[in-house]
Amino acid sequence: MSNRVKEAACEDWDAGGSYLQLLGTELCDKLIKGRTVKFFKKKDIVMRRATGGNQFLLVRSGQIKVAACLVDGREFVVDTLASGGVFGELDVLRRTPSPFEAHALSACEIWLLDGTIVRDAAMRDAVLSNNLLQHVSAQAQKLETRLLTLASASISFRLANALLRLGQLDSPFPQAQIYISQQELASMLPASREKVNRCLRYWERSRIVHLAPGSITITNPRALHDYATA
Repeated sequence: MSNRVKEAACEDWDAGGSYLQLLGTELCDKLIKGRTVKFFKKKDIVMRRATGGNQFLLVRSGQIKVAACLVDGREFVVDTLASGGVFGELDVLRRTPSPFEAHALSACEIWLLDGTIVRDAAMRDAVLSNNLLQHVSAQAQKLETRLLTLASASISFRLANALLRLGQLDSPFPQAQIYISQQELASMLPASREKVNRCLRYWERSRIVHLAPGSITITNPRALHDYATA
């Protein structure tokens, strides 16, 4: 493996959070050596529903959304992932196809990683197996909490949180331009486009965002953070 690839991978491993970090350097190297690199355009399907089970993906660059289909046919976005994010790791451990579908929110580079390497290692290593079990439990709790919050939260709360995630704004200071339509944004909440447009127009008049065809610029992140924590 070239030093350049290894350095890039290490950056993503750090950004990928607890799951990738708990695997350790040896497993990290094995996964990188066997990776499949794919490139996607905005709106491309990155991983289809009811597939996977032996692979999980690492977002190398760009952003993807993880979505489920509601009984009425609407799309419900469970999560958005940026560089360093992982998807499908839970299905690898459960040996089941994913109930979710991943779509590209922007042009992105995706690394497909061999989940059987992780699964086989967990069968041999009791400590790793226990750590992975704790990770699965924590992720399930996180998803449940998120869904319950979204079910009872206001449109402004959900919209503010979605924009901050898409803009990758962890602090209330930098601005960000997000290339997304209001219809796509509405499907992420989920909510009607009319309600999303009404809220965005109010925020534009309040100089919190600037709206343009196909994009939304966050001009006052501090005010948006206030809505996201209200």
